[in-house]
Amino acid sequence: MVDGRCNCGGIKVSIAQLPEQSAICYCFNCRRTGSGVGSIVYILDKKDITVNDPNNLIKNYKDSDTKSGSTITRQFCGDCGCAIMSVLAGDSGKVALKGGLFEKIPMPGFKSFEEEEPAWLKYVKVDEGNL
Repeated sequence: MVDGRCNCGGIKVSIAQLPEQSAICYCFNCRRTGSGVGSIVYILDKKDITVNDPNNLIKNYKDSDTKSGSTITRQFCGDCGCAIMSVLAGDSGKVALKGGLFEKIPMPGFKSFEEEEPAWLKYVKVDEGNL
């Protein structure tokens, strides 16, 4: 099992193993939700995720202002605000589990809403020191 958690530790998630690849979503909604350039996610079946939320901290936000036009239920910790997962529209049973919950993040295998990726991102040099 691979375990992850929100910032405050009030919500813990477990999956059998990390996927070989993650995905990165550049849609404006994911960027706003994570206050970053994108959101690293694992697209999984909800039934394959164990969520431990003993204090009922998970809050739901129905996000209907999406580029796809589909309503997504965004789940987050009500104490620390950490994004947990997005329940995808329809009856697929699929969720986008947030990669930041886990210590290790596999390299993204695909991008979603690539046209919204910040143009300057390709100029960032990762080997020029630390902040």
